[in-house]
Amino acid sequence: MKIGYSFWGFLGNGVTDTPDGGRSHRRPFIDALLARGHEIVFLQPDRDRLEADDDLGGAYTFDDGLPGIDALFLEWRWAIPGRNTTVCGSEGHTCDLHRQAQLINHYTARCQTPTVIWDKDRTLRAESVWRRTAHTRVCEAALAPTLGAHSLLFPVAEDLLAQADPLTLAARPRDLALGYVGNQYDRDQPFDRFFAPAAAHVEHLMFSRQPIPYPKGDRPKYLCQRPARGVVGVVRAPVALWRR
Repeated sequence: MKIGYSFWGFLGNGVTDTPDGGRSHRRPFIDALLARGHEIVFLQPDRDRLEADDDLGGAYTFDDGLPGIDALFLEWRWAIPGRNTTVCGSEGHTCDLHRQAQLINHYTARCQTPTVIWDKDRTLRAESVWRRTAHTRVCEAALAPTLGAHSLLFPVAEDLLAQADPLTLAARPRDLALGYVGNQYDRDQPFDRFFAPAAAHVEHLMFSRQPIPYPKGDRPKYLCQRPARGVVGVVRAPVALWRR
């Protein structure tokens, strides 16, 4: 099957200042599909090459047109005012939303191409027509997805699972009491309820793909910004970890 795959982010390490959390699981997912004999063509810009100067060994195919495909797979994009809702070519504009609209209008609406919408951030409106379209399936990275949606969790590479020995992992020294991995936007309430009170009493470390603008003295004191490849040490260090 030839799958047209739309995502806004990176397959490799990418760049540091980006909220793309898909780098943790996107490439193993794609590689597993390829290993099963499917053909993948990416339909958004090759940001690894354009922004991170990484051609990934030429292993993947990108197409900025409307190639013939058997199925469309969308990592769902939503409107972000001032960024992807502005005029093409204007300062700070990203064209992910415009390109997604082009793809869904051409393939899903006009060509009736079977379409999977992976609504990772659960931003697809409850009244969206795509929830009720016969040839479209909505998936969420949730154990309890929205009514009518299907659960599609973030995958982990099978070779990593095979190498993980639970006794060895449990025996590792933990020199940090608390850690936070992820961005904080749109999560003020749970962050203030669960993480911040604990962080006020124990040594802690935060890993974020973007700087977190907290007022001094109000929030956790140790903030760090690291590239994707630097997260492994953060994940291994704490006794308790909040991954968001």
